[in-house]
Amino acid sequence: MFTERISNNGTTENESEMGNFPYLDRFLLWNSRKNYSNEYMEIKPDHKKSILIVDDELSILKLLSFILAADYDLIIKKSGIEAIAWLEEGNDPDLIISDLMMPYFDGSTLIRNLKISGFYRNTPVILLSGAEDLADKVKQMPFKIDSYLEKPFNPAILKSQIAQLITA
Repeated sequence: MFTERISNNGTTENESEMGNFPYLDRFLLWNSRKNYSNEYMEIKPDHKKSILIVDDELSILKLLSFILAADYDLIIKKSGIEAIAWLEEGNDPDLIISDLMMPYFDGSTLIRNLKISGFYRNTPVILLSGAEDLADKVKQMPFKIDSYLEKPFNPAILKSQIAQLITA
């Protein structure tokens, strides 16, 4: 089964003619009759950082997607409940952007649960809100918020804060 290898010109060569190659090489290219696409064989060195976005407003989700999709892998959830369920599956984003005011399970409750857990305690968080007194609300929270922006926000400032928090 692991006796042939695909050469650069598309022909197969026997292992005895090629010498001793690593097992992984032989495993990935073991059958020349199958047509594998290159996307399954490549390892992409430019892995994008991931951002979990939690907001119940479709317009904000679309705006954030438009602003950030080129530079980051985005995971979009419409509620804190969906975000917690996704995180409980073992996913680990590099940053979380959350709305403060959402129905059922608001951003404050979501972030409190994340900061209490040992696993997501150090995950940076950016809080978005349309509340006028957002700075006062953030100061009163019993857990650390890395950054916050009032809606409507400046996309350049958001991108700058994300870059600072992810590379820090």
